[in-house]
Amino acid sequence: MALTLPKSKFIEAAEKFLGVCNANTYVFINQPGLRKLDFLEFEEEFVSLQRYIRQSSTAIRFEKVDLLPENLYDDLADYVKEYCDADQVLQLRGNHTEDFQPFIDSKRRVIVIEYPMLPEDTNQRKEALRHYDKYLRTVLAQIPSPEQKIIYTSLNPGRTLAHESVIPIEIFPDIFDMKCKLGEVEQNNRVMNVPRLSFNDYAPRFSEPPSEYVSIFDSELIENNRVLLQLIFTSLIGFVLFQFFFANKRNNENTKISNEDCNKKEKSSQQLRKQEVTEKVSSKQTL
Repeated sequence: MALTLPKSKFIEAAEKFLGVCNANTYVFINQPGLRKLDFLEFEEEFVSLQRYIRQSSTAIRFEKVDLLPENLYDDLADYVKEYCDADQVLQLRGNHTEDFQPFIDSKRRVIVIEYPMLPEDTNQRKEALRHYDKYLRTVLAQIPSPEQKIIYTSLNPGRTLAHESVIPIEIFPDIFDMKCKLGEVEQNNRVMNVPRLSFNDYAPRFSEPPSEYVSIFDSELIENNRVLLQLIFTSLIGFVLFQFFFANKRNNENTKISNEDCNKKEKSSQQLRKQEVTEKVSSKQTL
């Protein structure tokens, strides 16, 4: 039969457990009405809780503790805020999923989950434990940092049944009796030995020009762009020569056309004068 742990010893152990300050999130869970027999009768309803205990590096259980004060989690939250520099304390109602607002940073926080009192009816009790376990999974899965410390207890425990003292009951013996749970052991054995990344020294994408202004008479510029400058110069000379010869040709053609027009006009005027003289002579002969 397990011995009863004094209240002062439990608080001392809890402060020692939390005071290492090697976690980013501290989760305190209060399940009113909980009995030790529930871990045996409704073991299948604690799926998420068992998985998190199994995956943890350290797990400790106290099966029988003196009645704890109802403000225990308030005192522990103040302890973490003082010694571990926790930023804030989040109070969650275990049956209201909208109370939890996910966060993406890894600042130290304390999360206090207060579940409603468990019903006495067996079926309702089973359903409530399943629902609360699912809620716990939802909260823990949305915490960005894997560095977590969890305390799960009942500050308002349920009454002990008559046959509970007769039947030897242990809390999740297949988990807590594992030797690896006696000390802190890292459970994540899939970490690869990856060499540390090395980065090149910073270099600007474009090198700055040696001076503020670039001159066309710069010898280095001419040497580096000799072919391009020759092409530009050749194209420019060709364009000037083309314009010169094309303009002369066009001027000659315009002059020739102008001369032809003048000759035609002169011939036309001479013909008109001859015609007028002929008409005058004809008129005189008629008279």
